[in-house]
This record gives sequence, C-alpha cells and structure tokens, in this order.
Amino acid sequence: MSMGSVPNRTDDRRPEELTAEEKNTQNKKVKGKRNKEESKKAAVKVYAEKTGLGKYGEGLLFACMIALFISVCGIIFMFTKAFFHSDSAFYVQLAVEQMKSGKLFPDGMCYSTVLFVRSPNLILIPILAVIKDWMLAREIMVIVMWVMLILAVMYCFLPAKNRNMAAAVIACILLMNPYQTADVANETTDMLFFQGAYITIFFDIVLALGIMHRIILLDKKDKTAYKAALMALLAVVLFLPLLGSVRQDMILTLPLAAAILIFYFLENDQRVSRVLKCKRCLVSVALILVVVVAGFVCYHRLAMLYWRDSKGMYLTMDKYSGLWYSIGQFVNNITMIYGNVEGAVFLSFPGLSKFVNYFVALVVIFIIPTAALIRYNKHENAFTRFLILYTWVSNLAVIGVFVACNQWAPRYLLSVYLDDCLLFAVLFSEYMKKRERLTAVLAGLVIVMYCMFCHVYFWGHYKDKIGTDPSKELISFLEENDLHYGYASFWNASVNTVLSNGEVQILPLWDYDAVGGVRPPYNPSDYRYWLNNKNWYDPASHPGKSFVLLKNNTLMDDKSREEWIEKHGEDPENPWIDDTPPEDIREELYSLNPQKLQCGDYTILVFEDNEEMRALGNTLLDAEKQKEQQELHPEIQ
Repeated sequence: MSMGSVPNRTDDRRPEELTAEEKNTQNKKVKGKRNKEESKKAAVKVYAEKTGLGKYGEGLLFACMIALFISVCGIIFMFTKAFFHSDSAFYVQLAVEQMKSGKLFPDGMCYSTVLFVRSPNLILIPILAVIKDWMLAREIMVIVMWVMLILAVMYCFLPAKNRNMAAAVIACILLMNPYQTADVANETTDMLFFQGAYITIFFDIVLALGIMHRIILLDKKDKTAYKAALMALLAVVLFLPLLGSVRQDMILTLPLAAAILIFYFLENDQRVSRVLKCKRCLVSVALILVVVVAGFVCYHRLAMLYWRDSKGMYLTMDKYSGLWYSIGQFVNNITMIYGNVEGAVFLSFPGLSKFVNYFVALVVIFIIPTAALIRYNKHENAFTRFLILYTWVSNLAVIGVFVACNQWAPRYLLSVYLDDCLLFAVLFSEYMKKRERLTAVLAGLVIVMYCMFCHVYFWGHYKDKIGTDPSKELISFLEENDLHYGYASFWNASVNTVLSNGEVQILPLWDYDAVGGVRPPYNPSDYRYWLNNKNWYDPASHPGKSFVLLKNNTLMDDKSREEWIEKHGEDPENPWIDDTPPEDIREELYSLNPQKLQCGDYTILVFEDNEEMRALGNTLLDAEKQKEQQELHPEIQ
C-alpha cells in the first residue's frame, strides 16, 4: 500500500458490502458500547439512590462549598490586620527566630501552656522564605491550614468502602462559618480565621476520626500490611499533638479510647467476653494508651528543656463558684461560639442573626446529639454509630472540665463545636439519602443558605474594617522619630512588632491586675515570661534611645471599669483587668526626664539611654521583690 493511499475501513462500507465475520465483529462492538453506557447509567442511578443528592446535586453542593471557601479567603485577607493581636503574633515571631537560629526551639524562647513543637509556624517558615511581608505570609499560612483541614474532612468521610461526599461537603460548609458579636469578631472566627490556632486541633481530631473510620471497616480479607499501616498512622497522628500540649488527652486521645471500648462493647451485644476476643478493639485501645504514656514522657522532657523559663498556667479548680453558675457560664459560652450578638434588638438584622444562631446552636449542640443517641441502634452505618459515641464522650469530657474549672473562654469549647458539626453533617446526609432527589437538594441548599446568611452578615457588619491596619499610623510615627526599640503592655507590644515587619521591636511587659478598678504602675524591667524571647530584653543589644508605649484610657475603658465594679464590686480577689497600661510608669523612672510624645491613642515616653533606664528599673524591681519576700517570710533577715 502506498503512503498516499487510504486504508479500507470496515465502518466506511455499506452493510451489504461486509462479510459475515465483519458484521459479527461490528455487532459485538455496538453491543459492548451499549452495555457500557447502560452500566454507567445504572451505576449513576445506584449512586444517586445511595446519596439522595445524585451526581449533579453533589456537584452543586460542592460548588457552594468552593464559593464559601473563596469568601473565607477574602475574610482572611481583608480582615486579619483589623483583628490581629499579640497572641497571634507569636507564630510569626517564633518562625522568624527559627529561621535565624536554625533550631526548632530557639534559645531564650518563653512558651505558655503549649510547647510549639508541631505548630502552624512550621508552615510559615517556607512561606517567609519567599514572601518578606510578615502579615501576608501569615494570611497565606492560615489559608494553607484551611486547605489541609478540608482535605482531612474529605479523608474522614471518603473511604472506598463507605463513601459519603455529602457529609464531607456539609461538614466543610458548616466549619467555614464566620460568626460575629456587636463589636469584634468572637473567638470562633478569631481561632479559625485570624489566629488560626484551633485549625490544627481540628485537623488532628478529623484525621484521627478518618483513620478510625477505616479501622472500623476492616475485614479479614484486608491485607495485614494495610491494617498495620492504619495503626501506625493512628499512632503518629495522636502522638504529635501530645508533644505540644497534654490538653490533647482531654480533647482527643482518652475520649477516643473510651469511645472505641464502648462502641465494640455495644457492637458485640454487650458481652465483655466477645470484646476481649476482638483484636481490633484491644489493639486500638492499647495503642492509644501507649501513645498517651509516650506523649506525656516526651512532653515532660521537652518542658524541662525548653519550658522552664515560661510562666504558663494549667486549668485549675480554685475559681469554682458553684454548679449552677458554672453551667450558666457553659451555656453562655457555647452560644457565643455561634455568634452571641450582645444588645441586638430582635426586630433588626443583628437580632435576627442572634435568634437564628441561637436556634442552630440549640439544634446542633443539644437536640441532634441527644436524638442520635436515643436512636443509636437504628443507625445502620457503623461509623455513624461510632461518631455518636465519640461526640458524647469527648463533649462530656470537655464540658466537665470547663464547668469544674469555671472557665470563661469560649475557645475551650471549640472541640464541642467541631464534634457536633461533624455529627450533624453525617446525620443530615443520612436524611438526604432517604429522600427524593429534589427534596435532598433543597435540604442541602437550606444549610448553604444559612451559611451564606452568616457570611453576608459578617462582611456587612465589619465592612468598615476591610483592609484596616490599626498600627499603620503608630509605626510610621515611630519610624519618623527614629524609635525602633521599646516596651509596652502585652496586648500593645508583639502585635505592633509583627505589623511593622520587625522594623520596630516592642517587647511585652508584665500586665498587672487592677484592684478596685485601679491598676498600679509597672516597671519596664519586669518583662513577661510568656510568648516572647528573654534574650530580646538584653539592654546591651539595644543601646541608645528606647521608648515605653502607653495606650491612653478611652471612654470605653472607663465605662467598662464602672460596669465591672457595679456588677462585681471592688473585690481584690476578682479584679477588673484592662488591656491598657496605666497612664504613667514608675515615678522613679521619671527622674530620667523622658520626652513625651503623642500619637493617636498612644502616649510615648522616650528615654535617651536604654541601659540607664533598665539599670534603674532592675534596681526598683529587686527592691520590690526583696520587700515582698520580707513580708511573706519575716523570719528571714
């Protein structure tokens, strides 16, 4: 055949020109193609019946999830500077120190209740290597963390044997909800979108549940290597968080072990003898207990090496004020997670938001988990039953500690928020599976509409803070006056250091409690052993001019003080604490004749000689400590 000739293809000839063998081949191809199309349609139909949503319904919900994620990215980029604070700043400062020193634990770092072993600042390091803008790098870090969390949720709900895309998407949609209060973003939004501290905790919990999902689905046909890999992965996922904080025992590891025991006990008809023969159960629990012991030993060792100079505190029960008061604190804080809009008028958009969020909190936190536990045996899916048990065990542990220790911070209840969102997503997906396509899609869109409502309200409520940089004027003023090293209260120190990209270094001093609404003056030598580096305070490294940054009391400060004293009285055991230092510092330090400058809400005291100021401060501090020791131990001369 010549190169220019066209091959004689069977498909180009008329049917009567084909031989019997060629006709038979052609018929087989047509039949095979038809069977393939029918099989594909049948598979789509079966999957549609299984999920309720169908392929296009799932696609619609997934597209809504992507749209809400884009809104989340916008919130992170547009609002982070406005809501940035000194707690958030430590991630950046630690990452910068790690890059300079080449050490995971740089010399002189002072941590709090958490050792930053495996923390978000490790994600920040490669970003800072490329992007020199500290705040932009931090915002990108939070988005990367969100991507990791979403992937973990997908991993949790999408094992090959029990795929549940609807639950994964609904869980992601709910977790990406921004909530709000009257004045500032509440702790849910701060910890998940701006500070990002609890995204790591959420990732740990979701990933561990995803591994347990696969362990529950194991059968005898699965390869031993696969089973061993799951157990090894579970050990790693549980061990790494314990290196940073023993609080993970309360939040994750011990509740997980308890849930496994209860789950297999109920699965084996409440027969202990059968549970003792269940290798999967015993190996899982034994593995978790070994990890807990190893984690505690390693954490204790790390704390001895790197935490001895820190002054963090654990939860204590010394503030216990009565059962009903503590329960009231819990109820109030759990509703704050969902957006407690203080002072909102009911017939208003904020009032409507408050009502809707309170209703959602009631359903998701109390009604759904209770109904799920009552109907425990009616749930056909094994992982659903396990998740019900884990949610109850974990939540009771967290709530019990919260109530017993009379806590007041909503962030301690954020794991309750996560557990209940995951459980709600699973139960809601099961509801959709049992409904016709249109009903299932509309039900999913109701969840989307609620979340869109929260996103739209957040953007509208804080629109005046879009792109706001509260430190811009102050940083410019300090640089114009050649001031690059100084001191301030904790909440006015590190935040301005990071917002200036480290061009101005402001170090935190110890914050004193107010007694009867009045806070004593502080000493610039009494620096804070918390979320900073003690080596930064060496006056020899910073000779020449230094400053003390004082934030002036505002009308809101005075109003808050009056309200506190009116409500609580001038009780020195329960003092009012403000975020601002007093209007002056130690009178003795004024003998150095500091220059007084004003910039917006700040008073800046400029000292010409940092070493002289710190020498006087050290003398005053030593005298004060000696006086306190004599008062406590008069027998010591």
